Amino acid sequence: MTKQLKPDYGSLITAARRGDSSAFTELVSLQQNKLRAFIAARTYLAHDVDDIAQESFVLAFNKLDELEDSASFSAWLCGIAHNLLRNHHRKQRRMEPSCPSRLEALIDEQEQELDERELESYHGTALRACLLKLSHEAQELIRMHYLQGWAVKELTEKLGVKHSTVTMRLHRARQWLKDCIKSAAEGEGGE
Repeated sequence: MTKQLKPDYGSLITAARRGDSSAFTELVSLQQNKLRAFIAARTYLAHDVDDIAQESFVLAFNKLDELEDSASFSAWLCGIAHNLLRNHHRKQRRMEPSCPSRLEALIDEQEQELDERELESYHGTALRACLLKLSHEAQELIRMHYLQGWAVKELTEKLGVKHSTVTMRLHRARQWLKDCIKSAAEGEGGE
């Protein structure tokens, strides 16, 4: 069994600081999947993941001289992404839906951003319809967690309930949505 060598982040960062673009490209390659997973776990739309990841790498490149410990490059990069996500979610919160009709308007606006192939997706339409059938409280929880990226811990503090209560509510909402979409597909002769 061949032992894989751990990347030498210190050398790559030093070279990138001196203007070696191939060194920074190597850093991007090493961190890209991890950063995208970090972002994807905290946002709803796929194009947000791409945009925020790209913006994170650009900011990291521009602020590379501010990194104090090359061993913490990954955590530092995720911190940049976390701050960008927070700003992104703050912008979205300005349009915060306070009732089901506002949530419907938000979903309509997001659908307009999707490309035509995604709009034709039956499951996307079924998801939209099913979301609107959820209780106002469940819609709010789904919106806060999946659209705005609130962590479960933040939700427990905001709602004043236990961690297990929030995770169970999210689980029930997801299960209900899954069943609703499946039922809609079967009713329409879907997959």
